[in-house]
Amino acid sequence: MNERQRGRLAAAGLAELRFDAPMAEYCTLRAGGKTAALIEVANLEELRRVLALLAEEEIKFLIVGRGSNLLVVDSGYSGAIIRLKGEFNTIALQERNEIATIIKVGAGCALGKLVSWCSGQGLAGLEFLVGIPGSVGGAVRMNAGAWGCEVGERLLAIERVDNQGNIRHISSAELRLSYRNLALADGEISSAVITAAWFGLSPDREEDIRSRCAAYVERRKGKQPAGVASAGSFFKNPPGDFAGRLIEAAGLKGASCGAAMISPVHANFLVNTGGASATDILTLMKQVQAAVFAQFAVKLEPEVRIIQENDSP
Repeated sequence: MNERQRGRLAAAGLAELRFDAPMAEYCTLRAGGKTAALIEVANLEELRRVLALLAEEEIKFLIVGRGSNLLVVDSGYSGAIIRLKGEFNTIALQERNEIATIIKVGAGCALGKLVSWCSGQGLAGLEFLVGIPGSVGGAVRMNAGAWGCEVGERLLAIERVDNQGNIRHISSAELRLSYRNLALADGEISSAVITAAWFGLSPDREEDIRSRCAAYVERRKGKQPAGVASAGSFFKNPPGDFAGRLIEAAGLKGASCGAAMISPVHANFLVNTGGASATDILTLMKQVQAAVFAQFAVKLEPEVRIIQENDSP
């Protein structure tokens, strides 16, 4: 991003704009380089205005949620990173009867907020998301899952905005959902911004929903590292196996590179023990991939989104 482009952004009247923002402050791994511009948008019209300006100036951009599945390389990102705030954090009841309920949720809404809201409304189906520190947009984009459940099982539709500002409502029939991925049935969705999602939920007693949430939280205790920065599960599970099992079997539990470590609690968690750089984490990632491939001929793919200089929607 050059100085003229920075000037145009600065003059655009954006409520939340920060240049040279250290992304370590915005991701749960607490590591990573700077982005040339960090823009937080509060509503759909502001987002469309920002996208139009970025397209006009040919500034590349990325959308991020709550930074729970993200790592920017230490050399940084020369484009703009957009975060969805304000109305993108809202939850609205769309339709309700004795059999099913439809809700619309903004893409910036925290998963914890969504699960809590559903519990209070007596709406079941998303309890498996409890304890995942992400946003709805990110969870939809990667078809997030836990405990044998996936977001796609409850997803009815999404709203997306392309970089020309066009808004499109897309039903689940037009989506292709797979393990940790979502695409359009007729192609990729990466060139657009997911702004909202509709879910179909089932009525249930609030106390029963909260009981299931508590059970999931209890199951996580002692099985996942606590008190250290991480991005959750770092690698995707290969078909028919578990990344954590392979990493542990390769004898890598507790291995480290700088301040980055493979958690001794769960081998599929790469944690920042304090002051780790993105390079530390990525070096350790590559060491894990090499060792697992050498021993088991399995190529582990990161679940964490690695942001590099040439990335764009």
